[in-house]
Amino acid sequence: MKTFITIFILALSTNAFAQITQIPDPNFEQALIDLDIDSDGIVNGQVLTSDIETVISLNVENKGIQDLTGLEDFIALEDLNVSNNLFNSLILTSNTNLKTLIVNTNFNLFTLNVSNNFLLEYLYCSLSTISELNLTNNIMLKELVLGDDLPSGTNIIEHLDLSNNLALEKLHLINMDFLKTINLKNGNNISLADVIIYCELDFGAVCEPFPCMEVDDIVAAQNNQFPYSEWSVAVNYAEDCTLGVSTQVNLIISIHPNPAKDELFITAQNTTENLKIKIFNIEGKLLSAQNITLQDQKAIDVSQLLNGIYFLNIEDENGNTTIKKFIKQ
Repeated sequence: MKTFITIFILALSTNAFAQITQIPDPNFEQALIDLDIDSDGIVNGQVLTSDIETVISLNVENKGIQDLTGLEDFIALEDLNVSNNLFNSLILTSNTNLKTLIVNTNFNLFTLNVSNNFLLEYLYCSLSTISELNLTNNIMLKELVLGDDLPSGTNIIEHLDLSNNLALEKLHLINMDFLKTINLKNGNNISLADVIIYCELDFGAVCEPFPCMEVDDIVAAQNNQFPYSEWSVAVNYAEDCTLGVSTQVNLIISIHPNPAKDELFITAQNTTENLKIKIFNIEGKLLSAQNITLQDQKAIDVSQLLNGIYFLNIEDENGNTTIKKFIKQ
């Protein structure tokens, strides 16, 4: 009997002194229970810190979470997916081991702080309302995807500085119609193999003016030389975006029909007759490239494409470019 009482008292003492992390959002805690992370299995506003401090990967996508308080004690976390939730702030200063962050489709998200995540390699943040994003300290960042799939999206970032992100290999900035400047002068543009920057309005027209972008080699960019010839971007290249944009012309080009079945017709208003046409799929892979003269050929053949969404990169003889999205049926 004495032995049982002693063990019971020791158990109570252990629980009494166990470190607790507060989880005020019941949906967040329920998600942790469903993942067998919260060991007591009860929605009681708390979790044993020992339950969460060794978790490496956490996916709480689409759980109706409004408050991620408690996430700061996931100190071993490397991969985090918090997409499609309802919180308005995500501060990750305590999650210093984080390598992958997926935070898509959070329309209430106004603040995202990754300034202390020095190991971050992959950041995907589409369909949010963040107005600023400081990536200065994320020197390991390899992939950055921002913006919206919807025309004239909700992302309201105006200035994006990527000059410290030397490891960057993939950059997608989609429908960021508030974006004014991009500093991509990181000294390693040659490693950027996958770059897509475009924006269109709800009625299909491109966003104007194009954002100003600084790169390592302004001459090569304006002459559409490697690696910039491999990029699919609608930007104005400039030596210094703080001094104003370059004199590139925003092409006024329309395409029809859209959706298209066999042929896609091109109409141009303020450019030369000779155009270079590239077709990219939704993943940014180059599918075809051809040169056309509008006087002889006003349509391109899309009959061999599978049904889906594609991007048409159109460039004239002066290096002016525009991007059009079309649907193949």
